[in-house]
Amino acid sequence: MTKLTGKCLCGDISFEADGEVPVMANCHCTACRQSTGSAYATLMFMKQDDVKIIGTPKTYQHDSDAGTTMTKHFCGTCGTPLFTQNSARAGMLGLRAGLINEHEEFAPKVNVYTSSKMKATVLQDSLPAFEKMPG
Repeated sequence: MTKLTGKCLCGDISFEADGEVPVMANCHCTACRQSTGSAYATLMFMKQDDVKIIGTPKTYQHDSDAGTTMTKHFCGTCGTPLFTQNSARAGMLGLRAGLINEHEEFAPKVNVYTSSKMKATVLQDSLPAFEKMPG
């Protein structure tokens, strides 16, 4: 079990999580790059029931390239990206790893959507890399 805490930049929204983290990934898809303003998104996925959110994030939905519905959660005050959900993975919540106070707990296991990565982004050779989402 992993205990995680974090908050947005202004502190209006925070979270406490306690559970297994079956997936830790760097996502290089265009939507993740656009929604984070970064070269890729760093995500830790947990069961949504294992995450207690304090405050009410705003949400934005869009379609993924696979035709699923993606829901992005963000702070309506400071704009910090907080969480992500994919309709194909009901009950799971992706926590933005940069928000986590226990940052030593984040160790990516995979790079996904490398077909969309920025040319300047160097991938770690020891991590599996997939051009799209595996499976």
